[in-house]
Amino acid sequence: MVRNHARKADARRSTQSGEGSHRHTVKQQVPKPRGLTGLTALDELLGGGLRPGRVAVVAARTAMGKSMLTLTVARNCAFRQGRPALFASLEMSNEGLFEQTLAAETGVLTERIRRRTLDPSDRGLIHAFADAARKAQLSFGGEGSTPSVAEIERQCATVVGRDGHLDLLVVDYLGLMDGALQQRVSGDRRKEIAHVVADLQELATRLKAAVVIVEQLTRAPELRDDHRPRLSDLCHGEALLSHAETVILLHRPAYYDPRHRAGRYDRSPDPELYPADLFPRYGLPEPAVQRAELVVPYNRHGRTGIVEVGVELARAHFFDLVSEPVG
Repeated sequence: MVRNHARKADARRSTQSGEGSHRHTVKQQVPKPRGLTGLTALDELLGGGLRPGRVAVVAARTAMGKSMLTLTVARNCAFRQGRPALFASLEMSNEGLFEQTLAAETGVLTERIRRRTLDPSDRGLIHAFADAARKAQLSFGGEGSTPSVAEIERQCATVVGRDGHLDLLVVDYLGLMDGALQQRVSGDRRKEIAHVVADLQELATRLKAAVVIVEQLTRAPELRDDHRPRLSDLCHGEALLSHAETVILLHRPAYYDPRHRAGRYDRSPDPELYPADLFPRYGLPEPAVQRAELVVPYNRHGRTGIVEVGVELARAHFFDLVSEPVG
């Protein structure tokens, strides 16, 4: 109430001093800048990043790294651009999201953070990051909540009330969400998901925020020789494409390496590639640093193509690998 009265008083003073509401209206109409993903070649392919008020889709097979990729985007928004971001995960706990953020921002192995096996240098890096973490406008939501747009909207309202606005919302992931009660009663999951996507688009428009919807792919890529995903592999593709401005499909060739699924290793065959901390174990872990492809088969107002990036799964981090899109 105090803030509301203060704003009214400020408005009266502005009018009395000759500053009419027209200037305020013009200021409000200045569009928000696009949100950079932190991956230079992807931003270039998308025409400058994610557009405010629009929906983007990031999809991949299970355990490919789509949550890690979208968390990279959210971290870049909050830590590099200083803009409020909300990561609403219906799959990962807030603790898990924070551990990944901590690993990516400090370079400390995620496994060490989870097991609490930190050495003095690790603790020094985490302590140095603590101040930046307190100032960053990155929020986590979704844990233990009703997986509905109404609940996510309430979480957005909390961020807006604290930070004044919201520039990025990540919803991870669509397949776990529920529609409104009347939609669930109908028993038609396809229509229910279509309503969820439409409601998220409406929320993006109202908040003037970029909304990233994370979704699964069907098993179709596993049946192809190159395993590369296609637009037709999208689960709930019809509902998503009716609103999405762009679709980004994540592909990691190393994901399909059979060595990662069989055999016991007492020690790392290559500590630079496979962190020694993770052994002994059955199967190799994912390579510490590997290449990944971001396939953009759909971009409503721009180019399509394939962008190569690097990913360090042990530190939950996607990064620039090449300066130009390929394909």
